[in-house]
Amino acid sequence: MTRTAATRKGPAVATRLAAFAAALLLSACGGRQAADSTTKPPSDPFGLPDTTAAAAGPVPKVTWALYRQVKSLDPATAFDYPENTVIATLCDSLLRQQPDGSLAPGLASAYSYPTPTALQLTLRPDARFWDGSPVTAADVVFSLNRHLDPETGSFYGANLERISGISASGDTVTISLSKPDYWLAGELSAMPGVVVQERYARAKGRDFGTAAGGTMCSGPYKLAGWEPGAAVRVAARPDYWDAALRPLAQEIAFRGVSDAATLTTGLTTGEIDGSWITDTSNLAQLRRNPSINVHLGPSMETQYFIPANLTGVLGDVRVRRALSLAFDRRTYISATYGGDAFVPRMATNPGTWGFAKPAFRAAWDAAPELSQDLEQAKKLISEAGATGKPLVIGTSTGLATVATQANAWLQAANAIGLKASLHNVSPENYINFFTDPGARAAVDAFSTTTYGDYADPAALANTFIAPNGSQNYSGYQNHAILTILENARAEADPARRAQLDIDADKLIMRDLPWIPLAHPPSVLALNRKLTGVPTSFVYMQAPWLAKLGAAAG
Repeated sequence: MTRTAATRKGPAVATRLAAFAAALLLSACGGRQAADSTTKPPSDPFGLPDTTAAAAGPVPKVTWALYRQVKSLDPATAFDYPENTVIATLCDSLLRQQPDGSLAPGLASAYSYPTPTALQLTLRPDARFWDGSPVTAADVVFSLNRHLDPETGSFYGANLERISGISASGDTVTISLSKPDYWLAGELSAMPGVVVQERYARAKGRDFGTAAGGTMCSGPYKLAGWEPGAAVRVAARPDYWDAALRPLAQEIAFRGVSDAATLTTGLTTGEIDGSWITDTSNLAQLRRNPSINVHLGPSMETQYFIPANLTGVLGDVRVRRALSLAFDRRTYISATYGGDAFVPRMATNPGTWGFAKPAFRAAWDAAPELSQDLEQAKKLISEAGATGKPLVIGTSTGLATVATQANAWLQAANAIGLKASLHNVSPENYINFFTDPGARAAVDAFSTTTYGDYADPAALANTFIAPNGSQNYSGYQNHAILTILENARAEADPARRAQLDIDADKLIMRDLPWIPLAHPPSVLALNRKLTGVPTSFVYMQAPWLAKLGAAAG
């Protein structure tokens, strides 16, 4: 579920949460099978490659599967896998995420903070929209202001809440800030930083970003057709301004395929050439297929057990710690992820380390793994006076992974003296735990898989730590953690900012406002005849398909 820093709760956010919850449900419809014996699962999160081998040549046409059909091509309302995957192919952002999570120039050839409260961007002179017109500073100002305009209904407006003004002079754009904000560069490498053509967007009005109105961007592919219910088709731009990313695949059709069995059949027959896998129930079958390569790469996703409120038994940190100690993550990862996930030592996935990697790695190595200790868990429950107290876990028997998880928590909680029970809802209504306080009032906890939009642990952590965080469902407050994150946001030096992230993580792991279950990798299924794409989570924000082409031999 895509989440970004300090988004406020409201109608747009509720819609966003509901839509991603639907994605979670689809990915939960089947448990992950055990890895095929011929495939060695990763032993740690640091040996995963972030890209596939370079392509040897072009290909005429590719069919790419998404877990559902695309609903919008407006970056202001894009927040989920299908939309991000396609927009990242069609459009450019001001800064560009690299496969390793670092930031590089995009439409802006350079950026700097001349003062702590101003971010200055210098635009490339050679970038062109699909119609051949230049990308101008006015287009940048318009695109950023769309997120700040409540009429747009952007999912990212609150991420840019410290912007107090945007001005343009020649090829320079200056963003004035009410407070220092060194997270802003990361935001500008994601959907908030995507630049659309002002003239086109104004002409299309409310149809902009829809199948009726289309879009106008500057990326390596241009929109060639959009058949709702069938496919979004894109065509290569041989004159793309970035010569290093001129496309090798001439045409790409993005199709929605929601059923894992149908996806597996399509990949097996060659009707589908590739897909980022969200439902891995058929992963073992894909691995055994000689025509398919399954690639694991760095991810920014983490799976969590979330307190729905802190008025019940989970309001006591000793109970949250006891539950974490009671859970057997290794068995869970083996059963649910086929071994292809990592036991957390920190609250966010190592794929979120887009800078200061040695510092984060040292912190990871020094942190204890979240291992099972039933005796210590029972002791904490006793100390908290929680023996026999109720714990209601939200679940849905119609969602295999959710149900498996809930049953595991049920057993763990009862094993340490709590009186746990399940609150079962339909697959459709599981969404309500993310969007409806009334639904959350019926449970003490539920599960999610979520991520930030750029590679900084704070991009995700702030969403459940900040009082107005989009995922702070329980009303959690911790002034110490919040202060550290605020200091990180205001810190210009990446090394010091990383240390503040690490300091915040230590407190998060001690207080467990959310209980991390597993850090999964990104999973890519690709026809063996193709290669060249990254394997990391960068596919959600950057032009990842540009280098897809024919494999050697």
